[in-house]
Amino acid sequence: MNTIRRSTLPHGLRIVSEHVEGARAFNVGIFVGVGSRDELPGEHGASHFLEHVLFKGTPSRTAEQISAEVERFGGDLNAYTTREYTCFHARVLTEQAAAALDVLTDMLSRSLVRASDLGTEREVILDEIAMHDDDPSEVAVEGAIAALFDGTRLAPQVIGSATSIRRMSTARVRDYWRRSYTSDRIVVAVVGEVDHDGLCATLADFDAELAGASEPAREKAVPAPRHPVRVRTNDLSQTSVVLGFQTFGALDPRREALALLAVALGGGMSSRLFLEVRERRALAYSIDCSEAAWSDTGLMTIDWQALPERTAEIMDVVAGIVKDVRRDGITADELEAAKGQLVGQSILHYENPSSRMSRLGGAELAGETRTLDEMLDAFRAVGLDEVNELARQILTQTPVISMAGAPAPRGAARRLRERW
Repeated sequence: MNTIRRSTLPHGLRIVSEHVEGARAFNVGIFVGVGSRDELPGEHGASHFLEHVLFKGTPSRTAEQISAEVERFGGDLNAYTTREYTCFHARVLTEQAAAALDVLTDMLSRSLVRASDLGTEREVILDEIAMHDDDPSEVAVEGAIAALFDGTRLAPQVIGSATSIRRMSTARVRDYWRRSYTSDRIVVAVVGEVDHDGLCATLADFDAELAGASEPAREKAVPAPRHPVRVRTNDLSQTSVVLGFQTFGALDPRREALALLAVALGGGMSSRLFLEVRERRALAYSIDCSEAAWSDTGLMTIDWQALPERTAEIMDVVAGIVKDVRRDGITADELEAAKGQLVGQSILHYENPSSRMSRLGGAELAGETRTLDEMLDAFRAVGLDEVNELARQILTQTPVISMAGAPAPRGAARRLRERW
């Protein structure tokens, strides 16, 4: 049986580990509880910029040595940034665990963060922004978030803008790093054949090095959709459309019911939206409904990609299905199917030790301490009335609408919002 243990070191560093007897892989992630929504004016993109430059060298390692120390034994080292946290992670053979931990802690506490490093990575990030701008599905999702949370720190895209990245100075990135990367904002999550007490002893110096006063609590994101329809067009064949609805935070007790509603509506090939839009009418290759949450708020989306001349018809079909669900709810059979799908997908996903490590770290940052089995039991316990009451609450909102790609017929979005 796997054992999960948690500890907090003297300066606030949290450590959570899952011991897997006989595991040959060691998965470690250092989760820093700052992301794009924690950036002050003039810092847009600083979290993401820092994610890049911390790989560029320390007093004891060059950038090449940082990657080679992990990769030469078949491991991998990477990082990603979200709106609420940044994660640096590695997957190595168990016998390389100490080396991986040393590389990661060296990067996060002792990186050089030189002007030359920012100059190099600035160009890489600008290329990344251009790549993002070329993906209409990503642009449409970001547009929905920007429309729903207009004027809050949740609205800007995580990677920064071309303007903010060009203006970012070395001093600003260094200041953001030293101000934000403090022990009491960091979780180290490990899955593998790990000695938890030994891990805590190994990380004691890291905890002390990053000791410092934490930043004030982040401001709450109150929706203020001043421009509820966002359109960004370019010369493509299809239009990507996202309808966005505000939901609630990650620890809200309604999260399980919301996830089941999203699956029943558009979470697979047997969902209502897919059957009607794809199978019966052949209007789009796919259509999905999904949900996401941050610490204090969340988002449910309905999205599709299709030929632009089909946009208005798909919107009409979606509005009709949503109206039916608002009025009559989903059926008991749909709820049971959604439970089976969600529980099964979760079990299969978390068979992967890297996925379990990511869940452990992210959940610990968020204050979620339930085991996977407890989470699955919560899905199984959701009742039909609970889901249908939530559907009435969420789907009564007039959605924000974001479109990207080929220009859709004028007035389609306005008509949808008017008849919602």
